[in-house]
Amino acid sequence: MLADCGLSVNTLSSMQAGGFYPRLEAIAKIADYLDCSVDYLLGRTDNPDVNR
Repeated sequence: MLADCGLSVNTLSSMQAGGFYPRLEAIAKIADYLDCSVDYLLGRTDNPDVNR
């Protein structure tokens, strides 16, 4: 997933620690890769299809 989204392992580790969010373009790539909405990734909804 990281390679497909153009992210590094360090980026993922920082995101998991809660201290860093990648650029909007990267968040959109992650959402596309996981086939869910950006709002779902950010915890703004429990429905992965909202605002797709």
